[in-house]
Amino acid sequence: MVSLSEIYTSNALITSSLPPRLVAVFVGGTSGIGESTLKAFVSYAVQPKIYILGRNNASAERIIGECKFLGPEGHVGEAEVVFLQADLSSMKTVEGTCEDIKKREGMTPEGLHAFLASAYYDRMLIIHLLAPLLLSATDSHPGLARVVSVACGCDEGIIEPSDFSALRIPSSALRGHIGTLTTLTLEALATNTGPDNSITFIHANPGLVRTPYQDRMTGAFGVFARGLMWVKKITGEAIGIEESGERQGGVPIKGGALSAIGTNGLRANEGSKPGAVYSVDKNGEPAGEHVVNLLTKYREEGMVDRLWVWLKGEYYRVGVVLS
Repeated sequence: MVSLSEIYTSNALITSSLPPRLVAVFVGGTSGIGESTLKAFVSYAVQPKIYILGRNNASAERIIGECKFLGPEGHVGEAEVVFLQADLSSMKTVEGTCEDIKKREGMTPEGLHAFLASAYYDRMLIIHLLAPLLLSATDSHPGLARVVSVACGCDEGIIEPSDFSALRIPSSALRGHIGTLTTLTLEALATNTGPDNSITFIHANPGLVRTPYQDRMTGAFGVFARGLMWVKKITGEAIGIEESGERQGGVPIKGGALSAIGTNGLRANEGSKPGAVYSVDKNGEPAGEHVVNLLTKYREEGMVDRLWVWLKGEYYRVGVVLS
């Protein structure tokens, strides 16, 4: 039998060994073992977020109040405890409650889609705010200013105008949506940077790349992901991180293998120029006819302007005003 002293020693490591802001769900945590376990967790975890699922609102309110006096040293009262009242004997209610939690955890505190926050919203804001510095660089070095967003170039797909924020888009359709969202927003940035814009915008696709991210994956899925990446690298479908880094830079070379094609379908020497937007696949090749036609369709429908208005509105909603 594991001694209680060993249990205490193990639990004490939660504070220093596990990351802050852990999220836990306690089912039936308004009394008994569930309640005591919840309080023990709050006593050790740093700034945890806890969902209590149950029927007894009065007990939940009592527990929430008591948790304000619990926590490791320096973090007392920092736990966020959320009570979701639910009759868990109803499977429909269980389903709805789980969907509620997924929706809550799929967003940032600002109400943004968690993935888009770090793959889209942040990038576009940085590009817009630093554009003046990029433009100043072209005064002495024409054509120098370049923005490279490494995401899913050439994987543009159907976009959902009623849900630009992707809060209701299934995961199977998310990549195509984000791909088009990114490329069209880069076009909006190119247009709204100013009449003398000389920044080149590139939406790049790295393909399969072996990165430290796979090393951080845990459990069976982590083993599977690392094994799959190993096989893909042997077959040439995946590349190393060093090669990927090399592929994101460079300057035009005379007699190069490819004349860049902008998302407007024009080659660099036919009208695309600094200030143009390029979508580039994992092999460094430009968007094909299907992607160009899709983007042309959206452009003709006024989607670039609609996206820009919506994005400025989202930034305004979270307290960032774009000029």
